[in-house]
Amino acid sequence: MATQEQVDFFQENGYLKFGKVLDSDGVQTMRDGLDTIIELELNEGDDSSPEFKYGHDRQGQQLNRGRGHPRAIHQFVNMWKREASYEAAIHNPLIAGTACALLETPEVRLWHDQVISKPPHDNGHFGFHHDFFFWPLSPPNIVSCWLALDDATVDSGCMHVMPKSHKDERFSVEARASFNAETAKAQEEGREPPSNPWTERRDLDISHGIPVELKAGECMFHHCLNWHGTPPNVTDRQRRAFVMIFMAKGVCYNNAQSPGHVLVPTIEVADGEPLVGDAFPVA
Repeated sequence: MATQEQVDFFQENGYLKFGKVLDSDGVQTMRDGLDTIIELELNEGDDSSPEFKYGHDRQGQQLNRGRGHPRAIHQFVNMWKREASYEAAIHNPLIAGTACALLETPEVRLWHDQVISKPPHDNGHFGFHHDFFFWPLSPPNIVSCWLALDDATVDSGCMHVMPKSHKDERFSVEARASFNAETAKAQEEGREPPSNPWTERRDLDISHGIPVELKAGECMFHHCLNWHGTPPNVTDRQRRAFVMIFMAKGVCYNNAQSPGHVLVPTIEVADGEPLVGDAFPVA
């Protein structure tokens, strides 16, 4: 589990390089599970849950096979529903226990997981962003665990983080609400909207972040308001990662923040209520 020193570091910096949580056999099992899903997508596909369509190279309802086999899936949401090894990962005591410690909560629920793949010489720079405002959730008591399924280096596109950025008042929940209100008012009055600091930060060079290199089977955590990004994979190797997003007890459904999110159809609680249910399992 996390030490107090690690918890303090996370709370101060908004991220934590944790270390090894899976052995080589466990990593290979997860790689094999991903290959199974890729083969499924290359053939008949699976649309049994709405999020399974998200993050694929599709043209309409059909997979774009012209992009090549490794690129068939660059993102796949909720692998835990499809592959036992991924479901086991979200219940890994080191992972779930550390998430609880970092969020100072007695339990965490999974918001969702996702595989993110950067095949060799593919999947270009992913600009700096923080995740919270993409999600219909509130408050921002949420942490992501980024588990490396391949060695993640600067050259292969490892995570880069901006320490302490989760505490930057310029990008807080209150600042976002104020910016949205100012933008709406400007549009109503026919004026130029204010400059968007989120867009400006997204376009910064990756060198503005600190790289967090990981060996396969190691993981890191980052707060939902921590700014992070990844450079391209310029190597001849795969760079696959499994991301688990954990919510502290009491995080609620907040539809207004992201009404079009792919998981909204799976939410069974009323707007404003704590997000619970079988689709969001306790880890």
